[in-house]
Amino acid sequence: MRPHILLAASFLLVAACDDSGTSSPESSSEPNSSALSSDTESCSSGLDFPDSENLFGGSSAQDSPERSSAALSSETVPASSSGHRSHRQSSSVEGQVESSSSSSDVPGSAGSSGSAPAQVALDKDGFATVADVYKSLAPEEKAVFIIRHSEREDAVTIETELTANGVKMAQDLGKTLKSDEEFSYITSGFVRTNETANNISKGRGEASLPKLITNYDITGNWFLKISADELSAYGTKLGMQGGSVELMSHWAYGKPYPDALYELEPRAQEFMQSVILKNLPKWKRVSIMVSHDIFVMPLAVFGSEKKVALKYYEDYHWINYIAGLAIIIDGQNNLRYVPVKGADSGVIDYLAIYMEEHGIKQPKVTGK
Repeated sequence: MRPHILLAASFLLVAACDDSGTSSPESSSEPNSSALSSDTESCSSGLDFPDSENLFGGSSAQDSPERSSAALSSETVPASSSGHRSHRQSSSVEGQVESSSSSSDVPGSAGSSGSAPAQVALDKDGFATVADVYKSLAPEEKAVFIIRHSEREDAVTIETELTANGVKMAQDLGKTLKSDEEFSYITSGFVRTNETANNISKGRGEASLPKLITNYDITGNWFLKISADELSAYGTKLGMQGGSVELMSHWAYGKPYPDALYELEPRAQEFMQSVILKNLPKWKRVSIMVSHDIFVMPLAVFGSEKKVALKYYEDYHWINYIAGLAIIIDGQNNLRYVPVKGADSGVIDYLAIYMEEHGIKQPKVTGK
């Protein structure tokens, strides 16, 4: 563990629980058992998971978007390779990504299209901007941008609204996506996801509010075998200071918890087949899907082949608002993935927030 993390570790006051809220709202799609597995407003800690903005003893939802790490590097990389198993990134987040011709293992796919992917810039944490990915799309490609909702108020229920800053963030993202093209908007049905979609649409300059498509599969529990409350207790029982957040980050990067969480890659691939490809013919060429971080964070890790910097158990990074994963589909139903951000950073850096709030200066690292 790095020295500055050790410095802050002794001050940690960590609690977490479910972001998904209470029972699901009305939807045009049928609920499944995993989507309804968590029907509590909050867990015993009183905070929500994984929208846990108070992980460092008081950092609020209003802090995180502007105060997360925002230093970027503009390395030019392809927008991922064709094939369902995601783009084949190099060993580091920064640098050139080699195109892969591996074919999709989703039934009905026809392998690589043979065309080289467009190039977009990834930042130091492994995220491209939503706008850059949108502009890089080939005319025959479709895209689904799965993002976390924008900044929300502290209370966590289905009715929790966006903050004024969250409204601005969503509208600012929409301004970067202006075009004459119509988008589809798919949400979990929670007020904060609906408001995020509506404000992205408004930022794009769309004349009227879009017709929102509600999908139960993205309410936040796709990867959970147990309820969010049980998951939080599970993490605490294992002695994890970060509770569910720390547990899920360990799991997403390869540590199995088979009695609590599905295996990441097969479950993510199931989502691509049973939700994305199944519904794609009903959606416009470009879709904005707004969900919750308990769902979006694992997808970003999956789509980047674990290259994005979301290892909370090491660096206290968690998925930022309006960040997530772009799923790009070619004419043969081959899928490729690019982690995306709608704000300055794709991560919330809880360590930096905590140290700033408590006046802790990061030790300088000097070379030999």
